[in-house]
Amino acid sequence: MRVLVTGSSGQLGKAVVEVFFKNDIDVYPIPHSRLDITNRQAVEEIIRAYLPEIVINCSAFTDVDLCEREKDKAYKINALGPRNLALVSEKYNTYLIHISTDYVFDGEKKTPYIEFDKPNPINIYGKSKLEGENFIERFSKRYTIVRTSWLYGDGNNFVRKIIEKAKKEKVLKVVDDQFGSPTYTYDLATALLNIAKEEVYGLYHCANKGVTSRFEEARFIIEKLRLGVEVIPIKSEDYITPAKRPRYTPLENYLLELEGIFYARSWELAMEEFLRGEVL
Repeated sequence: MRVLVTGSSGQLGKAVVEVFFKNDIDVYPIPHSRLDITNRQAVEEIIRAYLPEIVINCSAFTDVDLCEREKDKAYKINALGPRNLALVSEKYNTYLIHISTDYVFDGEKKTPYIEFDKPNPINIYGKSKLEGENFIERFSKRYTIVRTSWLYGDGNNFVRKIIEKAKKEKVLKVVDDQFGSPTYTYDLATALLNIAKEEVYGLYHCANKGVTSRFEEARFIIEKLRLGVEVIPIKSEDYITPAKRPRYTPLENYLLELEGIFYARSWELAMEEFLRGEVL
């Protein structure tokens, strides 16, 4: 199995490369510096050079607030980039696995989202990612779209932001009315390995099990690391950001479990493992 990973320098890309390599997969890391997925000719040159059996697209513009300010960039990377990968993968009969997001939903549902729920994004990040999904469905026959939630790992993420703030401040104010499923990159990468081996097509959700708020997640981090910092709950209205966040976007891995492809552990267990490796 020859697997090419775009965006291999990002937090998910790093985890995918490591997990696949450890499982004796021929994996070819392609960082952002080597490939601009918005350039279709460049995409074709890379795929023609490596002739992978599978492409896993970990490239994305994930800064939710910056997407609001740089709308064109968001749509180029999150929508046109996946379109290019779909078109070229189809040309070379390559199986495409693409990573999407819980932010394609509006957060109005009261229970975790499954694959059959209708998307309705409320910010540019979510809208651009949904268009990326639509392009892949339109232009590719052999594809899997994997939506995930609140991703963290070796990179810039909410968990590390909380740790860094706790080193400088005695009191942290965190919103308690935004809910999701924190997901460890290495758990998602393991699921992607199973998906690649089984070559299951279509749309899947993949997140660590359970539902929590940003406030509870932050408090969990502080307590596990014994940082001795007070965490105070606030409302989203008290923490204004350029992009509106959906209030409730936990994901249920309905189809992965229904088909017996992957069973995720709880977000708490995954988070504990990640925190054990963090250097304070």
